[in-house]
Amino acid sequence: MKRRTIAATALGGVAVFGAAAWTIGRSAPSPAHAASPGQGGGSGLLAELARGPSAVILGNPAGDVTMVEFFDYQCPVCRRVQPDVRALLEEDPGVRLVHKHWPMLTPTSTYAARMALASRWQEGRYEPLHQALMRLPGRLDDNRVRAAAESSGINLIALERDQRQRSDEIDVALGEALVQARQLRLQGTPGFVIGRYLVPGGMDLAGMREVVGKIRSES
Repeated sequence: MKRRTIAATALGGVAVFGAAAWTIGRSAPSPAHAASPGQGGGSGLLAELARGPSAVILGNPAGDVTMVEFFDYQCPVCRRVQPDVRALLEEDPGVRLVHKHWPMLTPTSTYAARMALASRWQEGRYEPLHQALMRLPGRLDDNRVRAAAESSGINLIALERDQRQRSDEIDVALGEALVQARQLRLQGTPGFVIGRYLVPGGMDLAGMREVVGKIRSES
């Protein structure tokens, strides 16, 4: 069987995951790049990732392990890993998931992200809309995004109104996620931060379980 190796970075140190199945393959960002504004090192950024206008919290808000996911709705790998992300949340009530909208591929990527962020002002509608957008195959356009929104059960008229009226707040959220992605030196989507480990690229369910277990074993 071919060994599955996933490159990861320990924010603050280099390590090797159990059974040599996971190898950290890059050096950690220097504190100057890992620090958030006003903080002295990577731990400052780790704390900031889970709060602020760009953080959309799913799973257990009080979970003992935080997994941050940077994604773009147009990204095929982001779509592919979503069933595994959902499965992890369903099987592990101790995981807090933080969504970071980082649209970088097409103008419709940005439109979809703005609609998803605007859905937070309709209680309980963010996650159904997010899943509907992640299920869209192929190249997105604005009409397909609106159709997915309607299929999720959201009030499309109210959603588009909120997307316009709360434009400044949405701009701040997208801007914060962009800054954080650059601080982490992410090159593209998806990108995961689980505890103090950075995993650029896609992960499967087994990999997510292993990193979560690693974090718990270190606590």
